[in-house]
Formats: sequence, C-alpha cells, structure tokens
Amino acid sequence: MRIHEMAGRIIPPILALLIILAACAGWQGMKSASEYFQEGAALISKGKYDQAIKKYKKGLRLEPRSAVGYNYLGMAYGYKYEQLRSLDWREKEIEAFKKAIELDPNFFRPYFNLGITYHNMGKPKEAANYFKKCLEIYPEHPKRELIEKMILEAEGEGR
Repeated sequence: MRIHEMAGRIIPPILALLIILAACAGWQGMKSASEYFQEGAALISKGKYDQAIKKYKKGLRLEPRSAVGYNYLGMAYGYKYEQLRSLDWREKEIEAFKKAIELDPNFFRPYFNLGITYHNMGKPKEAANYFKKCLEIYPEHPKRELIEKMILEAEGEGR
C-alpha cells in the first residue's frame, strides 16, 4: 500500500476524532441555564435589573421550557416596574409568571408571585385566585398566614 493511500484511510478518522474533541472542549466552556439564573439572581441583589434580565434570557435560550427561569424573569420585570413605574414592565412581569405556570402548573412560586403582583395592583380577587392555587400546591408555605389573610380580605370585599 502506498503512503498516500494509507494517509487517505487514516486521516479522515483522525480528523473526525479531532473535530469531536474540539467540540467537546467547547461545550465544557459553555454555561448552563442554571448558572445564568444564578448570575441573574446575584445581579438582582445588587439592583442591576437590566443585566439580570439579560442573564435570565440567556438561560431561557438554553432551557426554553424552564418554569424556574420564567419565574426569575418575572421577578426581574417586577423590580424594573418598581424602579420605573412603566406598565410595560408590569405586563412583561405578568406574562413571564403565566408562562412559568403554563410550563409547570405544579410550581407554586409563580402563583404566589402573581398573587402579590395582582394584590399590589389593587386587584384582590385575581390575587386570591393565585394565592389559593399556591396554597393548594404548597399548603405548608412559610407565609401561609399572610396569604390566607389576603384571601379573606379579597373575599370580604366581594360581599
């Protein structure tokens, strides 16, 4: 067998192996959605809401079906609303929480967060519906007493 024939048989598998190894090395350097979500949470604690939103969106590009990611994003939008008082942020907040619920109807946090959002908007009946669902999913919620109080207040307004 001639050298160039041997090279023709050996080089393609070696090239394929090198491509696979290079790809794996690149993947090792990639962040996970969880890492982006954690970075976003750290930025929220520093009041860097725009940067946190970008991190949450990056995480959601990696895991577009993450209810946790959408819940975090909703919280970040809520902080932006509080900062700017622009209804656009409030709408984004509600939309993100509803997306989290759509993706995982048994995840209690977006129900609680939507309840708080609607309560703060002066919509106690809407808030009560989300609070009830939150307690249905997580009856031992640490803020159960407060949640029940808000539910009772909302129901009292309906009489």
